[in-house]
Parts: sequence; structure tokens; C-alpha cells
Amino acid sequence: MILIVGCGFLGQYVLKELISKTNERIVCTYNSNRQSLKFETPDTVVFKKCDVTDIKDLLELNEYCAGEEKTVFYFAASHNIDFVFKNPDEARSVNIDGLKQFLETVKGIKSFFFASTDCVYGESKPGQAPFKETDKCEPINEYGRQKLEAESIVLNNGFSVFRFSLLYGASLCENNNFYDKTVASLKEGKSVEMIDGLARNAISYQEAARLTVSLAFSQKQLPPVLNICGESLLTKYELGLQIAKVADASFDLVKIICYAEGEKFFEEQRADTVLLDKS
Repeated sequence: MILIVGCGFLGQYVLKELISKTNERIVCTYNSNRQSLKFETPDTVVFKKCDVTDIKDLLELNEYCAGEEKTVFYFAASHNIDFVFKNPDEARSVNIDGLKQFLETVKGIKSFFFASTDCVYGESKPGQAPFKETDKCEPINEYGRQKLEAESIVLNNGFSVFRFSLLYGASLCENNNFYDKTVASLKEGKSVEMIDGLARNAISYQEAARLTVSLAFSQKQLPPVLNICGESLLTKYELGLQIAKVADASFDLVKIICYAEGEKFFEEQRADTVLLDKS
């Protein structure tokens, strides 16, 4: 069976990809309210509430899935950088303690793929080569530090880590994300502000999900850590222009603001550029 833990924006794309590739039973967990999906799921897909910080939920999940070998895609996380900065202990209860509790409680895991982030690397310096998976990680914010610690737990258990770059794309559920809200604003003729910075190897949810599933079921021996990212380095402004194209809106509606001005929206520091090696 396949278990998707924390079936949010990326998890829903992974679910859709899995449905097209396998007839295996798939159990998807959600933390609070289940969001209605914009695509049909077969009877082989089941949704269960499970808060990884709640041992009762985890014991119930373990009992429900008992006796079956599990391929686990683990997306459960407190990932808002500013929230983690302001509430480090609450975030840690999910990002570290919840992960430990899951691995200790849920039995029969055959393979486990942990969703991490390019935030673990820190800042790409001018002229620096793209970050390889074997490079030293020097995260500059609490979120990156927590995810790096979580990675060590996963790797010490002999499982796999996927480090995702900036993800974008339409939501597959009723809960709109940044991309959906930006498209809606542009279609209404409203301007949006985008920072000339925060450059990442941006990748769509759809392509990230395709790569995730392909790698997870590859017959090849995977390295313990893999970058999953796009080819091109895009600033938030450049990504905004791409979204305007999708929305069939004027590029003039995408207003460029400098990184220094954009920092006023943040409470925790962020790397201006994170360039990843995807070889």
C-alpha cells in the first residue's frame, strides 16, 4: 500500500500522479479539515485524519494499515518560514517530534520519501557553483535548520530525502494558494507586486510530482538525498511574468519591487538566491 502523509498542495499532485500509475491502495492523511479535491479518486483511495503530533491518531493509523508493507510519501510539516520563526517550539513539535513519533509508531515501512527544502543549503554566493546534495548545508533561518535536523532523522533510519525548490501551480483542492490568488488578481486587472529576488530553480507541482513518483518507483539505487528542481533560475518577479502569461494578462500588471523593499513583508531572513544542481 501507499501512504501519503500530509496530503496538501504537493501531496495532492502526487496522489493524482499515483492514481494514473498504479492500482495499489492509497491512504492519504490530512491534519484538520479535509479539502474537497478537483479531481475524482477511485475506491482504492482512502482519506484519514491524522495529526502526526497526536500519538492517538498515529496508533489508529498504524492499526488501520497493519499487516501491509508501506511506501510512504511524507509531506507533513510546519513550513511557513515566518510562522516557524515566531513559533519555533510549535513548529518543532511537527517538523521534528512528529516525524520521530511517526517513524516509531507506524510499522511495516518498506520505503520512505521525505519532502525537504532548498532552505537547508543557505545562500548561494555570487559565482558559486549550484548546490550539490553532498555540499555542506548552512541554513540561515529556523525553518531550514529544523528541516535539516529532520533530514538526519530520516537518513539515520535508512530512508530517502527529496529537497524541493520553489513549487508553483494551481491548487487541486478548494483551498487556493499563492498561484491561484495571483492568477485571479491578474485576470481581474489588478496589479501584483513581485520581488526582484528570491531566485530559485522553480518547478511546477505537476512536474515535481511526476519526478517524485518516478524516482520513488525507480528500479535504480537512489542516492540518499536528491534535489528536485527546475532547470531555470527565476526570481519572484520573473515567475510573476510567467503567471501573467498563463492568466493572459498584461505584463504591466506585474509590478517589480527591489529585494530590500520586499523584505518589509518578512519577519525571518531568507536567502536571496539558492541555485541547485539537478544532475
